[in-house]
Amino acid sequence: MVKIDGFSNQINAFLKFCRSCQELNRIAASNETDLDNKTQDILHNIELNDNYPDDYVLQGLALREIRKRRREAKDIQRIMTPIVQWTDQNQKTINELERLLGAVRKAEKSTTGRTYMNRTNALEKNFG
Repeated sequence: MVKIDGFSNQINAFLKFCRSCQELNRIAASNETDLDNKTQDILHNIELNDNYPDDYVLQGLALREIRKRRREAKDIQRIMTPIVQWTDQNQKTINELERLLGAVRKAEKSTTGRTYMNRTNALEKNFG
């Protein structure tokens, strides 16, 4: 026999996945922009200011760390972009899945905690 609960959880998990991919992509894009600006700050400091040799070392180390974090943000975007594009192109399907989720939840709710109200007194006559 098939267990009939949890179907809505599967639909909900997919919808959450789509939303989280969109959010991760937005965050990664914002991080990339922020890290690009930090890179430019360091490069302009090197270009326009007189620095001590130790400053160049520290700026180089900071630049290395910033570039690693920027690469991570770009990699996240590269992975998320096809998912986000699919979600955007299939917004009608996403909306239909949202409606389906509501219908499945309603059906699941109606199948739990059932009770039956006797319509007749047949049980009392035969067993009472």
